[in-house]
Amino acid sequence: MNDEGMDEMSVPIARDSNEQQALSEFRPAGLKLPSIEEQAPVWDVAISQEQPHPAFWLLGAHGGAGVSTLAQSWAPAADAQRGWPAEDRYANVVVVARTHRTGLTAAHALLRQAAGGLTGGCTLLGLVIVPDQDGKLPATLRRQVEVVEGLAPQVWRVPFVPVFRTLTHEQMPVWSPRDAPAEAAKRFARPDASEVIHPEIAEIGRQIFEAARAAVAR
Repeated sequence: MNDEGMDEMSVPIARDSNEQQALSEFRPAGLKLPSIEEQAPVWDVAISQEQPHPAFWLLGAHGGAGVSTLAQSWAPAADAQRGWPAEDRYANVVVVARTHRTGLTAAHALLRQAAGGLTGGCTLLGLVIVPDQDGKLPATLRRQVEVVEGLAPQVWRVPFVPVFRTLTHEQMPVWSPRDAPAEAAKRFARPDASEVIHPEIAEIGRQIFEAARAAVAR
């Protein structure tokens, strides 16, 4: 999703920090709220100006989290532009972060912000963890991942997909709720990466979409 066609009045503006604090009357005991600098802004104007409206939003905890790639891969998703889409029709949010120290620390802050009720009424669906590189994480990062994931209502771990490095966003395949269930790759099969979406990416998209539908139905 991009901002083409948006006029100056539709550019999201962050709510005043005092207003955000006033929105949070009930917080879990012992919760340490992130500083204002650590929090993502709450947009007071809808991001989406088109229909159909996004079913869920991807909130990057930091630059380079992988939001643009995932927003391209999942048809019902859109980029929340690093803020909480409080004025959009479906304010269902997934925090997205890489598995490096910066990413996990930033995600932890946003999840604490959500736990403190400082999201303008957005619904936090969960956390998407994106690998910062292939291979096993160091022990210290694995422990930090566990701590961060403990604050999220649901967690989805995106696999490392090497072919994504060779594709532009325009070349990437897109998963849609109308698609048939993704099939696991067959042994020795070499599907065209620009035509067939990675089955795990498709399944995660499906699960988040179902979580968003459930949130709207509540």
